[in-house]
Amino acid sequence: MITIPNIYGTCKGSEKAISLVEEVYEKEKQKDNPKKIYIFKEILHNKSVIEKFKKMGVETINDLSLVTDKDILIIRAHGESKEVIDYLENNNIEYYNATCPNVSRIHKMVYDKHKEDYEIIIIGKKTHPEVVGTNGWCEGKGIIIETEEDLENISSNPNKFIIGQTTFNKDKFYELVVKIKDIFEGCNIIVEDTLCPAVKNLINSGCEVAKDVDIMFVVGGKNSSNTKELNKSLNEFTKSYTFDNINAFYRFVINSELDVHSKIGLTGGASTPKDEIHNYKYLLEFLLFYKMIVKELKEKQDSVNDNLHKYDDHVEVTDLINDFCDLNKNGKYIRGTLIALGERLAKETGRRNYLPLAHAYEMFETSVLIHDDIIDNAKIRRGAETIPRRICKKYLNKCSTKEYFNDTLRLANSLGICAGDLGFYEANKLIVDSYSKNKNLSKILLLYNDIIIKTIKGEIIDVILPFKGKYNFKEITENDILDIYTLKTSWYTIIGPFMLGYTLGGKTTTKEMETTLTNIGIAFQIKDDLLGIFSDKNKIGKSNTSDIEEFKQTLLYSHVIKTEYKKEFLKYYGKKINENDLNKVRTILKESNTYNYINEYLDNIYDNTKKLIDDLDLIDIGKDILKGLLIYIKIREK
Repeated sequence: MITIPNIYGTCKGSEKAISLVEEVYEKEKQKDNPKKIYIFKEILHNKSVIEKFKKMGVETINDLSLVTDKDILIIRAHGESKEVIDYLENNNIEYYNATCPNVSRIHKMVYDKHKEDYEIIIIGKKTHPEVVGTNGWCEGKGIIIETEEDLENISSNPNKFIIGQTTFNKDKFYELVVKIKDIFEGCNIIVEDTLCPAVKNLINSGCEVAKDVDIMFVVGGKNSSNTKELNKSLNEFTKSYTFDNINAFYRFVINSELDVHSKIGLTGGASTPKDEIHNYKYLLEFLLFYKMIVKELKEKQDSVNDNLHKYDDHVEVTDLINDFCDLNKNGKYIRGTLIALGERLAKETGRRNYLPLAHAYEMFETSVLIHDDIIDNAKIRRGAETIPRRICKKYLNKCSTKEYFNDTLRLANSLGICAGDLGFYEANKLIVDSYSKNKNLSKILLLYNDIIIKTIKGEIIDVILPFKGKYNFKEITENDILDIYTLKTSWYTIIGPFMLGYTLGGKTTTKEMETTLTNIGIAFQIKDDLLGIFSDKNKIGKSNTSDIEEFKQTLLYSHVIKTEYKKEFLKYYGKKINENDLNKVRTILKESNTYNYINEYLDNIYDNTKKLIDDLDLIDIGKDILKGLLIYIKIREK
């Protein structure tokens, strides 16, 4: 169970800052000659927000001299000194002020009281940007108090005006105020409570949840004072962890003991957008479901593999089946998880019966991969040697003649084909044996065969297009590549498994579901293409040069050959390459803007597909898990 407090994430000031940047950006985008937009220093203590604006072309800077009267500057939520405002106005620079309303109120009070010769005392962290900015409204002459030791810096001025950093700890603030009043008894001391009520309410709301859960997660900047304060308060009731990186959050959850029965609280600091917290929740929902299904599948995997040995087979058959079983137990089980999800969403109550179908599909996947490895002449699959590679290693050292060498290669590929064929029919048999009394068996088999046919059609296009592209028989388009992605990946990896589970649960998927799942599958393949070249081969469990050497037709390829880098790119694409060549290919893809183009393409799919998921006729948990799958695809490293 995952609980989000009633009050969480961005306060009104933070929401105003984010909205202001987006509004200015949209307004400029409509113009023929839009101005360059800058943010002066970090808009909020939140890496994801900064990164989001950077992708939009809104750059964060620390040097005002970079801005001209032809640009636009946005002042961050923590606010800036009067000196900064004067500089912008004196240089005719168009600017928008995203300063938190509460901070703006502080600036005015400090400015007015300074003019009245009050000594300004600011209680807060000396390095905090809000404190630094506030001090600028009294010409930098304020006394900043962070600890008791700083009290000795206060002068004998009889008029003192005390304010606090909005996110400073309230108890500590008043503790220091009392000490100042005791030391300077008789002075005219004005205390203004400027502490942000939103932070206090956020903490109180989070603590109410923390009392009843096993663990709390805080989404937000680790260096943000309000996030630190929130995490500290939550830790008084339960274990609390802060994350400002969703990849780190993924690794923590996937390696933890957390499961679907865990009581989990999820909140965020005052500078964390609510949709970011929701994304963490979606990912968490998917991961908890995924971990549960993977555990169930693995518990039965050995018995499924053992069942392949139930016949009194010839020793040669047994040896090949052993190799098949070895590959058949180390998958990611994404497809099996989708079968389980489809059944759960079609049949919300009652006995679950997805396991045999999921195991059969995983066996089908292993078979496809074995044939794929023969087509691609691959050596590594799932971090282990491919079956043809194993056969070669077993026999190649027996004799050194050329004829023997060629015969061994033929043997390796032939046995690989046999292993794949065996897996196809064993998977089919497992389905028939397990669901012989299920009234939906014929529908399941028809759908299963349709998925296989679509996968093979996708493979046919995937095999022939590189040949035609390499030898200029055909100009490869994005639509050609999207056909491969739809048939070979979307149907085989996403649509097919989900539909099988949904059919097993007694329902038929809608056209809207299929469209949405197609997008998820395309996103899966594009991410695979990026990982195939830019990831470490040890992480992805296969070669990171194979796509290049095989002249693989991907969106990366279709984009880069339309640029001025085509000639340089084709020096390496379709050739046997080394690590140095691989780095040159990576450089070309980045310098040609191909890498950015594909990532933006991917971001658009994510954004559009999330909206499509919202419109599906599914229960909320199903929508959350599908969104979580989408986020998992986006951040996965292998």
